[in-house]
Amino acid sequence: MEIKTVLLPIVTDTFESTVEFYKKITGKEVSLYAAHDGYQLSQVDNFVILGAVDGPEALEIPSRVHAIFVVDDLNAFWKILEKKARKIIIPINRVSTGVRFIVEQPDGKVIEYIQTNEN
Repeated sequence: MEIKTVLLPIVTDTFESTVEFYKKITGKEVSLYAAHDGYQLSQVDNFVILGAVDGPEALEIPSRVHAIFVVDDLNAFWKILEKKARKIIIPINRVSTGVRFIVEQPDGKVIEYIQTNEN
C-alpha cells in the first residue's frame, strides 16, 4: 500500500491557455489527456489542469479536491477510508484514467485516490 505520487488539481475557465502556462513554467509537455464526467483534463508534470466541456457544473466536485493521490492498491486505501472518512463524496468508480474514489478525510481535506490504468 503506497502513495506513488501526489498531483495538484488546477481547475480553470481558460483550459488551453492554462495548459500552455503550466507547460511554460515546468518546461514539460502534456503527459496525459483524458475527458470524463463533463470535463477535460491534461497532466503537465505534477499538475492536472481541468476545464469544463459540458458547463461549469461539471467542475463542482473537481474544484473541491485539494490533491490527487496516485496509489498502487486502491482497495487497500478504500478499506481504511470507507470507515474513517468524514464524508464519501464519490465511491469507487471507473473513469477513463483508472479507478478512483473521492473523500473528505478526517482533517477536512478533499482527496481523490486513483489507481491508474498503468497499474
